[in-house]
Amino acid sequence: MNVEYSKQFVKTAYELTGKYKSSLQKIVNEVKSAKNISELTNCVKMVGLQQSYRIKMGDYRLVLILKLTDEAVIFQLLLPRGEVYKKEHELYLRKREMGR
Repeated sequence: MNVEYSKQFVKTAYELTGKYKSSLQKIVNEVKSAKNISELTNCVKMVGLQQSYRIKMGDYRLVLILKLTDEAVIFQLLLPRGEVYKKEHELYLRKREMGR
């Protein structure tokens, strides 16, 4: 799959250290080599959102949006476990799914 990254995702990814950085690299490589979303491990569709999925990575969650028209995956958010489910992030993802 084609992979793209949001600025917010890249900023948080640069702050990671140690095992999280290597885990993130493994996940990104797995997404790049996958033919479809069902081949990804620990990838679950987010409730209430149409194209958003989350991948567990220790205490962090990677949120990605699957764009079917471009056959691309956009890594949108990389947040600590407790923050990813907050209302403000859900509204942000809804806007991104609509393309705004």
